[in-house]
Amino acid sequence: MATTASPMASQLRRSFSSATNARRIAVPKGISGASFGVSPTKKTFSFTVRAVQSDKPTFQVIQPINGDPFIGSLETPVTSSPLIAWYLSNLPAYRTAVNPLLRGVEVGLAHGFLLVGPFVKAGPLRNTAYAGSAGSLAAAGLVVILSMCLTIYGISSFKEGDPSIAPSLTLTGRKKQPDQLQTAEGWAKFTGGFFFGGISGVTWAYFLLYVLDLPYYVK
Repeated sequence: MATTASPMASQLRRSFSSATNARRIAVPKGISGASFGVSPTKKTFSFTVRAVQSDKPTFQVIQPINGDPFIGSLETPVTSSPLIAWYLSNLPAYRTAVNPLLRGVEVGLAHGFLLVGPFVKAGPLRNTAYAGSAGSLAAAGLVVILSMCLTIYGISSFKEGDPSIAPSLTLTGRKKQPDQLQTAEGWAKFTGGFFFGGISGVTWAYFLLYVLDLPYYVK
């Protein structure tokens, strides 16, 4: 039995060694020629990304204002559209040609007139017969508090006699008159106008609601 096993073992060793060598060297079948080697390592793929410049220039939707990134603001289709620019330029805060006193009166009238309704409907005396009077007095008190806050801001931000800190150039480089609101005198006028306009707005709202007795919902 041992004599018959030795030839089989040697044959197995020869077949195993030939199979191992076949992994490294492959002989083509049916083609006369020398054998070629096969690398046992795995194939690696590499690619390169290159930026191709387009023939047509791309349009930047968002870019710095006036092309200057140091201004610190962006120009977008919303903020730079003609409609938005027209709307913002007609607000009292941006109408630099109007006297600061008149601008304060306009802002105060709008705030005083609109503050009465929330205090009447949501105040602590809303379910009593004194809801209108209490709401109007609360709105007037808030106008006084806001006027005091405007005064404190003006004292801490502007010095008497100093020129306006507003820019004298537009974004396109055109010269303009600095806004007089950004001075101590101009801010004082704006604050006085806001107080007068706010109290007038509250008085007008109370007159319409409870003197003329107009059928408004906030009564």
